[in-house]
Amino acid sequence: MSRWWTSSLFVLAVLTVHASGLYAAQQVETVTELPSVELQGGLSRARATEVFLKANSAYKEGDYAKAAEGYQRLVGAGFDDGRVHYNLGNALLRRGELGRASASYLRSRAMRPRDEDVRANLDFARQSTKDAIEPPEPSEVLSTLFFWHFSLSHRELAVGLLTVNLLFWSMLGLGLVWPHRELIRWTSFLLLVLLLTLAASLLVHRFADRPVAVIVPQELNVHTAPEESSVVRFKVHAGTELRVQDQRQDWVRVSLPDGQQGWVSEGWVELAYR
Repeated sequence: MSRWWTSSLFVLAVLTVHASGLYAAQQVETVTELPSVELQGGLSRARATEVFLKANSAYKEGDYAKAAEGYQRLVGAGFDDGRVHYNLGNALLRRGELGRASASYLRSRAMRPRDEDVRANLDFARQSTKDAIEPPEPSEVLSTLFFWHFSLSHRELAVGLLTVNLLFWSMLGLGLVWPHRELIRWTSFLLLVLLLTLAASLLVHRFADRPVAVIVPQELNVHTAPEESSVVRFKVHAGTELRVQDQRQDWVRVSLPDGQQGWVSEGWVELAYR
């Protein structure tokens, strides 16, 4: 076996172990969508379904406070599902809680990145903000060049990575049986490239993504230092999304697109990933 293949196998082995761990982490989160055991807060599978249906009924009846309370209870009990976050965002938006609604839509979009309803409602919430500040989104060039990174959820990337990994090992086994088949060699090489690409995207999501700070109150002072007595640098309003640069105890350092930075209390923002 050539040196190239030996090195590839070593890299693949490391990625396989790491990716399996990431997929397991995703499963810990997503398996709670329909659990068969009691969750924190005492919610069973049947009880969670009941809470969800009652929250939906409350929403249809115009009782948005009760609906939001039900959806929030599900989230707090571990039902970290994009549909629940989407419904929660709708209820919060109807209540006039623009900041929290936008944060819920962002969480829903991270889990359901191709859902047009989620995107439409997030766009509507953004258009309702008072500040003319562009949300911290990737450029169109990056979105186009790395389309898979922005159009697949963490779970989908993990499933894709493990699937391609299985195909690669299968093709590698065929290469041992028919070592001189060029088609097998090239297919194995392309699968390895795809495997590394998916692994890189998943690792970026896992370790390099920074949360977005969504402003909750109608108006919020942004300070020069992480303390209330410091000078106010500028003001922002409900629903505005700011890039997070640093976190220190109960404070978050945020930045504007023009480079201005300041500190806000973590209690006045919702942190969400894009």
